[in-house]
Amino acid sequence: MLNRTNSILIVDDDEDIRTLFADCLRTQGYEVKEATGGLQGLDMVKRHLPDLVLLDVRLPDINGLEVCKRIKGDPHLADVFVALCSGEATDVDHKVDGLQVADEYLVKPFGSRELLARVRTLLRLRDTTAALRASEEHYRRLIDILPDAICLISPLGRLISVNSQAVAMLGYDSANELLNKSVLELIPAGERIKADISILKNRIIRNVEYTMLKKSGEPVNVELSATVTSDKAGQTAGLVCVARDITKRKQAEKVLRDSEERFRQLADNIREVFWMTDVSKKEMIYVSPAYEEIWGRTVEELYASPREWMHAIHVEDRQRITDAALTKQVSGKYDEVYRILRPDGAIRWIQDRAFPIQDESGKVYRVVGIAEDITERKQVWDALRENEARKSAIMRVALDAIITIDHTGSIIELNSAAESIFTHSRHKLVGENIIEIIPPSLRPWFQDGLTNHFSGEKGPAVGSRIELPVLRADKSRFYAEFTITRIKLKGEPTFTVYIRDITQRKRAEEELRSLPQRIIKAQEVERSRVARELHDGVNQIIASVKMRIRNAQESLPAFQAATREILGRCNGLLVKALEENRRIAHNLHPADLNNLGFSAACQSLCKDFQSRTSVQVQCRITLPAKNRLPPGIELTLFRIVQEAINNIEKYAHAKTTKLRIGLRNDSIQLKIQDDGRGFDPKKISLNKKEKGHGLGLTNMRERALSLGGNCEIASTLKKGTTIIVRIPYTNKV
Repeated sequence: MLNRTNSILIVDDDEDIRTLFADCLRTQGYEVKEATGGLQGLDMVKRHLPDLVLLDVRLPDINGLEVCKRIKGDPHLADVFVALCSGEATDVDHKVDGLQVADEYLVKPFGSRELLARVRTLLRLRDTTAALRASEEHYRRLIDILPDAICLISPLGRLISVNSQAVAMLGYDSANELLNKSVLELIPAGERIKADISILKNRIIRNVEYTMLKKSGEPVNVELSATVTSDKAGQTAGLVCVARDITKRKQAEKVLRDSEERFRQLADNIREVFWMTDVSKKEMIYVSPAYEEIWGRTVEELYASPREWMHAIHVEDRQRITDAALTKQVSGKYDEVYRILRPDGAIRWIQDRAFPIQDESGKVYRVVGIAEDITERKQVWDALRENEARKSAIMRVALDAIITIDHTGSIIELNSAAESIFTHSRHKLVGENIIEIIPPSLRPWFQDGLTNHFSGEKGPAVGSRIELPVLRADKSRFYAEFTITRIKLKGEPTFTVYIRDITQRKRAEEELRSLPQRIIKAQEVERSRVARELHDGVNQIIASVKMRIRNAQESLPAFQAATREILGRCNGLLVKALEENRRIAHNLHPADLNNLGFSAACQSLCKDFQSRTSVQVQCRITLPAKNRLPPGIELTLFRIVQEAINNIEKYAHAKTTKLRIGLRNDSIQLKIQDDGRGFDPKKISLNKKEKGHGLGLTNMRERALSLGGNCEIASTLKKGTTIIVRIPYTNKV
């Protein structure tokens, strides 16, 4: 115990006695404080916590007995001893009343030696009592912080003390609920604890498992240790029991047992070989039944000779696997593929993996592994490698760009042709979105297709051929043909895009499309040339011959009437030749079209056709009278009308013909209808020149297409033919 100075409080209203007591005590080294009344004394006791209070019974405000009761009633002042002092209340009754609350009762007068002796005795008793109380508090706190339930049981089997863990373990609200309960109330009927307690008189039980009952009746598994306590006389005072809740441990043990059983069932039934050996490979601790199926040998042979499995390894693999088994398995780096030769001569491919098992000290003492028959998988791998090799070869030599993209459009893979076409290296293209090569105006359309997995609902569809402009790295455009296919894999879809540069083909197609127009233009130039030559050359020659024949006819004598008649007929033939030549020249290059315009030229053409063939022609043209059409449109429409009328004259044998030309919905519509014999459009293709029909119809269609229009032809045998031509036209044209 540490040395310290005891403090004493003297409470007395007599100043002489206070001074006498204080001086006597101070000479002995005590720390002394003084109070003149009961209330002042109570206040100083609470503030200074003296070891001993010498308290006069008769005080002016409240008597000493009441002050003592208040001190003893305050748990915070439990270590303060009180000695009542009185020179008046000295009879036995006063002493008995005082000692019921105080620790000592001193009768005045007494000498200094007696005072000091009484004080020393009281202080020793106070220090002993305080130490005992502190020890009991320390013990109580120690018991409460222990993780296990601790209880004291009387010889009659009733609880006389429990800690907080016991209360919590058994589900009670407070210790008072458990105190005085019989332990038999806390165990299920038939539990053997009663017999164990009966043999505890001279023995100790350790770590015995029991079942106890919570307040709710729920069972709880406990591990209990107990020993007998004795009193001073050596008689049995009861039992000290320590109980640990092992419910979770029991549950964990059950889970472990169940897990081990499941593991055993799994190991016995999986297709792979599960095995376990010691580190030296001299003992086969366990091998699953799948060994017999894969190796074709019995597990008994392997248990008898743990290295038997190595004898089945293919001779080309045996040394490598033997070395790896003895060196790599304990390090956890064993993952080998090898061949085994079964007794029936079959070769199987095995993938064998091993893992070390360590004890508590970290030392490897077991090796476990799984051997799997991968023969079929190996065949698939080999076939896959072959396919990959073929694919790589195709990718290398393909002239078209082949690009693989994921469901977001990110480029996963591409061939060298793609690098060449887009003038970008592989590392720059991989990871980029394919949308970047699509012109901005087409990106929403292409993105719709990608979002819908190219299903065809929106945007491009899988399997279709799409022609569109694409962008190179330098943002230059070229035309390409896209074909999209879906790669059928698990998870999000992946697509392969085949891109063919069709720039040359587009140019060729453009050349082909422009060829008819160039031919038509050349025809018109040639027509004009021939018309001029007919007018300026042939017509002049015919006119000159006609004049000379007339002169010769007039110069002949009258008796040569026959000669004159012959010359007259020749003159008439020349007149007809001149008229036919003029008509041909007019058809080749109508002067009316240049001079009077499209409407007048058509009217003249129809009038001439009607007078020449007696076919009734109804011509109605409702084009604007003020503004003429552009020369190109006028010439094209006139040639179509001219071609149609020529066909009617040659093939239709019609009685009536109707021609309607007018504006309709920003286009010029030309409609020619006859009531002739008609034809079967299926038998006369626009591209076939059968009996002259195909060439004329093709000519009309090509002229319409040259202006961005179209030509529709409908015909029925014996009911006539209808031709409708539409040419885009606005006032700005």
